[in-house]
Amino acid sequence: MVFTRLVGAVSLLTFALNAFAAPHAVQFTKRADTVKFEVDLTWEDVNPAGGATKKGILINGTSPGPALKLNLGDSVEFLVHNNMDEPTTIHFHGISQAKTPWSDGVPGLSQKAIQPGDSFLYQWEADEAGTYWYHAHYRSQIIDGCFGAIVIKNSKDAPRPWSFISNDTEVQKQLTAADDSLQPVFVSDYVDMTSAELHATEEKGNLDIACVDAILINGKGSRICKTQDEINALTSPRYANLLSSVPSGQLTGKGCLPPLPQTQGANFTFDVSAIPSSVYFDCTASEGNQTKIEVDASKGWAAITFIGSAGIELFKYTIDGHKFWVYAIDGQYVVPQLVDTVVLNNGDRQTVMIKLDQPAADYTIRVTNQGLNQIISGYATLSYKGAVSAAGQGDSLAIMDYAGTNKTLPLMFAPPKAVPFPPRNMSQTVDQTFIFTTKKMLNPYTWTLTGSETFNVTREDSTPLLFEQPSAIPEDQVIIRTQMPHPFHKHANKAYLIGQGVGDFPWSSIAEAQASGALPPTAINTKAAPLRDGFTSPPAEGNSTWIAVRYHVEAPGAFLFHCHVQTHMNGGMAFAILDGVDKWPEVPEVYLNGTGIASKLQKKGKTHPSS
Repeated sequence: MVFTRLVGAVSLLTFALNAFAAPHAVQFTKRADTVKFEVDLTWEDVNPAGGATKKGILINGTSPGPALKLNLGDSVEFLVHNNMDEPTTIHFHGISQAKTPWSDGVPGLSQKAIQPGDSFLYQWEADEAGTYWYHAHYRSQIIDGCFGAIVIKNSKDAPRPWSFISNDTEVQKQLTAADDSLQPVFVSDYVDMTSAELHATEEKGNLDIACVDAILINGKGSRICKTQDEINALTSPRYANLLSSVPSGQLTGKGCLPPLPQTQGANFTFDVSAIPSSVYFDCTASEGNQTKIEVDASKGWAAITFIGSAGIELFKYTIDGHKFWVYAIDGQYVVPQLVDTVVLNNGDRQTVMIKLDQPAADYTIRVTNQGLNQIISGYATLSYKGAVSAAGQGDSLAIMDYAGTNKTLPLMFAPPKAVPFPPRNMSQTVDQTFIFTTKKMLNPYTWTLTGSETFNVTREDSTPLLFEQPSAIPEDQVIIRTQMPHPFHKHANKAYLIGQGVGDFPWSSIAEAQASGALPPTAINTKAAPLRDGFTSPPAEGNSTWIAVRYHVEAPGAFLFHCHVQTHMNGGMAFAILDGVDKWPEVPEVYLNGTGIASKLQKKGKTHPSS
């Protein structure tokens, strides 16, 4: 499957696993340096893009929610009060949960959903430094704005990749200071419906909807409406084949590609007239607030982590007048790359180091949609302290336009070159290999990762798999066992992205593919591959694509692997991994009863007991 959502092709995902090597029945141990964090989830009227309001989820009254800031090694007690009228859970995206799989936050896998009016205490350890995020994991509540940042500060003596940027010791001190005070920035999309209303609309029209109303940066933005002439001028030749079958021959008033058999599926019947015209065609402009990120040139450098929190879109971003170093991915240091343009997929965290050497002014951060489904942009401001003018906002400094077309040859970030720093040793042998095929099933909005069976989201309301013994769980194509572009996310420990490509993958293993000699030498990398918790299938039009990942089974438990496009996940593009079935963890009894620890909690504002 590809960015353009053309369904004539499928994607193959190859999993290679290394044997489990962790102790049995790991229990959570309370530390003296426990950080207590309490959140209250409520449904409220919101209008982050200005104009009309809709219902959204607020965390302590805001979206994004408050940032959880920790030191490496801290223990966390994360208390959630569900004051909404529907169930929910919270997942800690990128946190390994090596000792606490019952706190991974996936209903039906690691816990029961938190019912309306109930509370739940998550407990876990901050065992890896970096930027992560917490978000709802019930149905598609990310779309409703339920997310916030997690920043785990590194130890003072940790090796950092500054020698790739500068050998000057004073500069390296500035880089460390910037890294220690980095700012998380969420990049998300916005639709004028709740997630439940969006899915109901998909069902009504039998459609896979891929059109949004705005791009938000840190929860702020505007509904921008271009004239049809402006949209036509921004429409690249890449749309030509698709638009040839559109009666008008052009994108809609929202800059969207209207539903077509090529994107919805030639075997499916869909009805655009059954859904509101505002979903694809009508654009109503509104002006909301714009996020301002303040920086101080006297400090030399500033660090920002961009977090891809979109429900549908895949993004690309630039900063007017600036190149910057990408030096951490998914929370982990990598060999830095000097770039001016970066693709940000759903769930990704990309930490960039910006040299503050421009005149004191305001500079525009531009975010565009990366796919062929829509032309849309959103903006924020990088504001130098003491800026006396908005000179930096001029389009003359822009690196790309509203449609995401670069004005000069871009310095693109290359994910395959983002190898870990310091280097890590990869296993050269594997114990198990699984191959999965992604495609649409039954109708345009249901998906499979196994090739023949969807992951039914009603499992979220079932007994968690972690609470059962693996031998008692029936064999299922969407539940795999281990001995210990779609933006896929793997829960628990990270995995190496060892290969990707366009075309079919007819081999039964990576070793067989390498021995065939049919792949380019650079297609498979088992020596120094990127270490990620998110993996996006390569962009391609009208062709199959494949990605191959390898991971070591280090944490036993029931974990999810899924597409992070929320409509695709809700449509079944997921499977459960029973990692380390031979070393299955013993779940503390307090988590087995009711909704876990919730039954023992006191009301908000009072001291809560620890397990």
